[in-house]
Amino acid sequence: MDEVVFQRFVDGDDAAFTFIYNKYVDLLLQYGRSLGFEKEVLKDAIQDVFVKLYLNRRNLSEVRNLKYYLFRSLKNHLLDMLKVSVDTCSIDDYQYKFTIKWNILNELIAEEDKKEIEGKLNKLLSSLTGRQREIIYLRFIHELEYEEIASLMHMTIQSSRKAVSRAIGKMRKLKVAFLFIIICLW
Repeated sequence: MDEVVFQRFVDGDDAAFTFIYNKYVDLLLQYGRSLGFEKEVLKDAIQDVFVKLYLNRRNLSEVRNLKYYLFRSLKNHLLDMLKVSVDTCSIDDYQYKFTIKWNILNELIAEEDKKEIEGKLNKLLSSLTGRQREIIYLRFIHELEYEEIASLMHMTIQSSRKAVSRAIGKMRKLKVAFLFIIICLW
């Protein structure tokens, strides 16, 4: 369905653009918050991404995965903003603060089980580095391909596979693999 709507947008349909915006704005906000950026900064950055998308629609015929394209555009824009604001250290020195808020739990489990599972899930996620949390989020929550993750995270495809594998291995060591199954079912 995204392909059809996106093609209509590229062909000039403003209603398709509105549909795309409404579908992805909250996901982009959630992703940006997970990267550690403030909500107001994110609102501006997301607005910039959609303005650029709208203005360049005629040049976007080669976009195959719209979600990936938007995530990539937002992350690149945020990193550009960070580069401008941080003039004393390199962008490589930026520490990932990637976090995931699991509000889907409210819908999936009873209230009495929620606190126990949230505690285990937080322990599980806190055992991972920020980069590993982001990779797990992109792979299993947003179902991006390893090639897309590699590009988004500025790494090789093999490195993205290895990072996912290491994160899974680390989670298995904590013996809370059933939580990983819950993550994968989303």
